[in-house]
Amino acid sequence: MISRAALLRGFGLLRLLAVLLAALPLLTLPVLGLAWIWLSDHRSIWLAALGICAVSGYGLHLLAAWIERSRSKTDQAEQPEEPEPHTTKPDPHWSRQDEACWAKVEELARRTSPKDWASADVQRIALLGRDALEVVARHYHPEADKPLLELTIPHALLIIERASRDLRQEITRTIPFSHKLTMGLLARINRWRETAQQYETLYRLGRAVLSPYSALFHEVRRNLGNSIAGYGLDNVKAWLLREYVRKVGYYAIELYSGKLLLIDEDPTARPTAATRSDAADLDDTGKQGEPSTAEPLRILVLGRANAGKSSLINALFGRLRIVTDALPGTTQALKAYRLEREGQDVALILDAPGCDTDLLPPKALRRAVLDADLILWVTAANRADRQTEREQLDRIRSWYAERPSRRFPPLVVALTHIDQLRPIKEWQPPYDLNAAPTPKAVAIAAAVQAVARDLNVPEDRTIPVCLAQGRLYNVEDTLAAVILELQEQSEKARFLRCLEAQKGEEFWSTLKQQMKTAGRMLAGYGNRPSR
Repeated sequence: MISRAALLRGFGLLRLLAVLLAALPLLTLPVLGLAWIWLSDHRSIWLAALGICAVSGYGLHLLAAWIERSRSKTDQAEQPEEPEPHTTKPDPHWSRQDEACWAKVEELARRTSPKDWASADVQRIALLGRDALEVVARHYHPEADKPLLELTIPHALLIIERASRDLRQEITRTIPFSHKLTMGLLARINRWRETAQQYETLYRLGRAVLSPYSALFHEVRRNLGNSIAGYGLDNVKAWLLREYVRKVGYYAIELYSGKLLLIDEDPTARPTAATRSDAADLDDTGKQGEPSTAEPLRILVLGRANAGKSSLINALFGRLRIVTDALPGTTQALKAYRLEREGQDVALILDAPGCDTDLLPPKALRRAVLDADLILWVTAANRADRQTEREQLDRIRSWYAERPSRRFPPLVVALTHIDQLRPIKEWQPPYDLNAAPTPKAVAIAAAVQAVARDLNVPEDRTIPVCLAQGRLYNVEDTLAAVILELQEQSEKARFLRCLEAQKGEEFWSTLKQQMKTAGRMLAGYGNRPSR
């Protein structure tokens, strides 16, 4: 590193002195100007201008404060309050439970005011952080007497490490010369500030004795300036306090929700045990290259036997060449197919046996559903008995309701066999369901409404399709587009699924390593010669 002494020697001391002499007239100009004003007859005018400017500035400050208060009252009366801009935001992968907890943290941050936390005492700031921690801990452990203690020691150490890392990066990136600041320099600056405050008081007293007229204007300007600056500083302080609450709340949610992994790795970076198991029996009909090492999206296709699940997979994803026939129960077991694009695994398509057969027991269905990132439910439009399907879907919803740390994957219903709706002989697609100008379109629209109501699914996620040979309709242009629109939600579901799976693997691998280490220690202790 080049030192300042080396730079000065390189520039030349005489050359530096020459530059200073050349700039000296300009540097002394403000001082000479002040001296001229002070000694001339224009001193009163200057002091009056000083006072007018100070009062005008204070008036503008009052006007800005009034406008802010009026705007705040209008927002509260007419529309929901918009969150103030801040840098700490909730993680998009969080579950509904985490988002509900974040709303509580936001409420605490909104209620935090500099008036309640006026003291700059570190212990007071620590108490505010503890309040944020308690809000989060109480959310996840409402039954515990001391919810703050419901965390493991390794995870507590990990959260301190991550918070310190983020704080270091923020300080280094935002505070000028922070990479050169030392603790000793900060202590010296604080002492200089205290000394300057003492001498400032003596200076003001002396000026009041020697020149009361001038001192009066200076005091007015000083008080007005401090009032304006104080208002701005209060806003800055409020922002910092609220940001502090959000930062603590964010990491507390990560900590108490159990999302933290002790290893610093993306949960989706490698396949889960479920995908590894399915890959072992994978039908590689559609394989184009080496499988990806990351966890793919898992799309589960469910429905009653002969509803058209396998045909839909063929029509939607192509090249899988699933054998289908008219016999019920063609799919005998859960079957995985790899969907690839440009040589990389994009998704794993899971074709399930009919949910109304004995080939898919509830235990296997539960496992398949909890390992899915998108559920594609296939139902026939020409069958009105949907009670069994509704019971299965309600059961699936209840499984996710039991796990608030997970997101319910997007559910899309493919309504097949629409060509068999009345009038059966009519088939002239495309059909505009909104205008419904033909009897066939009216029948399809009625079927969509009935299925959406019977299965408790939104109508915009109930897509009518036709899979009959030579009558393929509405699969790639509408159903595939809906699935693509839901990809972001599917990615969130995949993240939480992988996180849960990896936590389970981490628990057992950590325990195994601990047992091995403890065994070696005990063996070494037993072999130690006695004295």
